Amino acid sequence: MASKSVLVTGASSGIGQACAQRFHDAGWRVIATARSTDGRHPDYDWVALDLNDADSINHACSAVKALVGTPDVVVNNAGYGLIAPVETVETGAAERQFQANYFGTLAVTRAFLPDMRERNSGVIAAVSSIGGRMAFPFFGHYNASKHALEAAYESLHHELAHSNIRVRIIEPGFTQTQFATHGMDQSYHDEPYYAQGLTTLARRLQTGDTGTDPAVLGELIFRACTDKGGLRHAAGSLAKPLLWARRLLPEAWFLGLITRATNPKR
Repeated sequence: MASKSVLVTGASSGIGQACAQRFHDAGWRVIATARSTDGRHPDYDWVALDLNDADSINHACSAVKALVGTPDVVVNNAGYGLIAPVETVETGAAERQFQANYFGTLAVTRAFLPDMRERNSGVIAAVSSIGGRMAFPFFGHYNASKHALEAAYESLHHELAHSNIRVRIIEPGFTQTQFATHGMDQSYHDEPYYAQGLTTLARRLQTGDTGTDPAVLGELIFRACTDKGGLRHAAGSLAKPLLWARRLLPEAWFLGLITRATNPKR
């Protein structure tokens, strides 16, 4: 029997790398994407993908189909974070954020859904963030893109409810990956009012050691995509406590908690 296949976008490091490794260890054929495919894991089929380039998306999806048809599981992990005060973000930077994290991800999703519907099977997953259900200072546009992605995937869950296609949203908390230093775009103009908050954030991202091992998220994604379960799956540092607090605390209490923890008064 032919092994099952999985497509993992953004698989060169961090959560995507851990996810691809977990599926590979379970005997799956892994098709992995990165913006550059040079020098990557030799046991995967690598395809170049840049979510900010429509031609790259089309070529990548065609290449995947040439390799395995439509994979049994598609894990949309690729993306990046724009760190900036909402006030200072240039429109082009915000548009690039949404192109990668929302429009590009949905383009990959849409490319494989027709075949999944025809065979009436498959799993389509999106790696979001706990920031897809709340917001943090200086992550406004990143959080907005993840809110939008979660809304689209929740809608997709309803639209596919009468099929055997499963939809999954993965919500990591803070994870110790290169995302904190290499997966961020700091496209904004300097404004002294925000300087201290940004300096504090940068220090925490670059020196923090409380994040979760990406392997924990790799295991979560594997189980979410291979076992029965619901739409949303969360893991990682502070993920479940924060989601619980968001759901149960009065809004003023929750917002105050986030402000004090992430952007304390000068």
